[in-house]
Parts: sequence; structure tokens; C-alpha cells
Amino acid sequence: MQLGRKIRDLRLRRGLTVQQLAEATGLSKGFVSQVENGRTSPSLSTLQDLAKSLETSVAYLVVEEDQVPYVVRRNERPHMSVNGNTSRVEVMSAQPRRNLELLQCELPVGSAMSDKRHFHHGEEVVLCTDGRVSLTCGEHVVILESGDSCHFDGRVPHSIDNAGDVPARLLIALTPAAFEPFVRARGEATNGHTVDTAMLDSAS
Repeated sequence: MQLGRKIRDLRLRRGLTVQQLAEATGLSKGFVSQVENGRTSPSLSTLQDLAKSLETSVAYLVVEEDQVPYVVRRNERPHMSVNGNTSRVEVMSAQPRRNLELLQCELPVGSAMSDKRHFHHGEEVVLCTDGRVSLTCGEHVVILESGDSCHFDGRVPHSIDNAGDVPARLLIALTPAAFEPFVRARGEATNGHTVDTAMLDSAS
């Protein structure tokens, strides 16, 4: 979708007339119309004004190709066991990977995500959906019950242990992707493989 078509599409979705968009951005009605029809190219400053008024980002407006939503069906998720135990990790984000990665992890009673702490650049959010886990992050130890979440800097060495008497389930979001690339590096990105999470200890 071209820039002009994207702007017109967003304007119509928000119920704005050309005149209203022009007034919101401080541009003339004629100029907005020319942009929408591809007859002129706005400056970066003008793009920022348009993006703000249309409640979107400049990046979305200027990207050349449509971003098609990537669907991961439940029965098609790549999955791995961790460290040879019965812990299970499923990759729920796009393949090949993008900047954001989403994992679902199942930790049996008495198990951990790794036998030692690991770290990576970027951020991480852990949501405990079932059970009870202990998250060690640097010098801090946090107990997460079902429904609790924790957001932290992935560069701090961290580990996750099942701290309850029932299996625990987690959703983990990472940015940039830090787990699945190491699986691919060893050719283990298909279903049912074992992953040695010590690979993550030197992630950078």
C-alpha cells in the first residue's frame, strides 16, 4: 500500500474528512489531498504531524510492504524440552523470528528453566499463568503466583524455578528475540528437540 493510500485509509477509518485532517495537522486541504493522491511527498516533519493526527507511527506510513499478520496455530507451535528434563518450551511468535519473541513454558514440580542463570540484551516479561514460580534476577528473588507478572532487564543474569507443588506454566515475552535463535543455530528448530539452555549463558 502506497503512502497516500495508507493516509487516506487511516483517515477514513477514523472518520475524518480531508478538511479535518488538514486542520489537525496545520496543513492545507489541497496539500493533504495531493499527498493522498500521490502527487507530492511530505517532509519528515509533515509525516510526523500526519502520523500523530492519525494515531499511528511514521514507520507504518513509510514501510513499503503491508505487514501481514503471522498466525501460529496451537498444534503447529515449534516446541522443545529443556536440558533433557520434562520442561517444555513452545515458540508462539513468528518464524522466521522478528524482534519480539513469545514463549510458553511448562515447568514440572521441582524443575527450572535452566541449571544456571542466563542473560541477553533487551527486555523480558514473565507472566505466571498457572502454579507458582521463583524468579531470581540479579540479587532479587521474586515469587510469582498465577496471574502475576514481572518485567525486567534481560542483561541481568536471571533464572526461573517452579516453587510450587503443581506444574507451572509461563508466558515469556522477549525483545529482541533471544531464545529461539540459539535453537536455530544448532539446527534444532523443529518440534520435539532437546535444548541445552547453557547456550544462552553467553548471549549477547
